[in-house]
Amino acid sequence: MATRTFLILAVAAAVLATLGLGDTPTARAADIAYVATDVLNVRDVPSTDGAVLEELLWGEDVKIVAGPTDDGWFQVVNRETTGWVAGEYLSWREVGAYDGSDGVGAGAGRWIDVDRSSGTVTLYDGGESVGSYVAALGWELTDDGYYATANGTYEIYAKNAELTWSEPAQVYLTQWVAFDPDRANGFHSFSMDEDGNVTAGLGTPTGGCVALAPSEAAELYAFAEVGMTVEVHW
Repeated sequence: MATRTFLILAVAAAVLATLGLGDTPTARAADIAYVATDVLNVRDVPSTDGAVLEELLWGEDVKIVAGPTDDGWFQVVNRETTGWVAGEYLSWREVGAYDGSDGVGAGAGRWIDVDRSSGTVTLYDGGESVGSYVAALGWELTDDGYYATANGTYEIYAKNAELTWSEPAQVYLTQWVAFDPDRANGFHSFSMDEDGNVTAGLGTPTGGCVALAPSEAAELYAFAEVGMTVEVHW
């Protein structure tokens, strides 16, 4: 049991170092981490000399039991297997699609949070907030309706900074950052006319998109990358 505890601790330490968060803190029991390498070995002891109990794939989640050890191993639980993993291959946020590299994929460590309860959009670099804005969100207040800013984990898949006509919204927009293809939702500026003048602001709910003041939308656009994770929740 002591050996397993040392393994989990080590894995957490490595993950935090990979994300550039500085010194690795001690993980708390029940913390969730995500595999940020193509294949991660779960071992019976916190060492590469340990026997492999299971192989985890990119994006799988594990529950932290203990860790990190002095050399960066964490003890984790995945399904019914408890063992040790190297922390350098873990991420504390859900990772994007695997990009074929040996490290964290596009957008990992930097992500965007949308809190529907407060109407707040927050930009995160690792665990640190680097920007926070009040936004106009979808008028439908269900978890996953078509006109809601629906709860879920998404990936940014397209960007367009130019003043562009939106056929669904019947307005002009700038700083388009698309993340929900099923509802055609994304981040963008407040509604504008053809000259770029704002015609609607925070008091006007959207059809599901996340609308920001033009200067704030520009900051989010500069921060966002294709493949970056977007978390939407109450």
